Amino acid sequence: MGKKRDAILEALENLTTDELKKFKLKMGVVPLRPGFRNIPRGALGPLDAVDLTDKLVTFYREDYAAELAAAVLIDMGMQEEAARLQGVA
Repeated sequence: MGKKRDAILEALENLTTDELKKFKLKMGVVPLRPGFRNIPRGALGPLDAVDLTDKLVTFYREDYAAELAAAVLIDMGMQEEAARLQGVA
């Protein structure tokens, strides 16, 4: 596994059940770069942290998935988790 994939997984595993639910909701509406589209909300609902990490990396590639995850974490007020994720080379 890649370092960023591992960092995304670690960040998501540190979320509570409610925080993970909020993360998924925000991932469905986060503004994206041109050429990308949001993952459908129904596809995110049943995913746990491991499956969500896999879906993000598959959908957005590892680098952009880490960037998006950090942006959503910041929007959720979880700057410490976002900073840890952004610090992965």
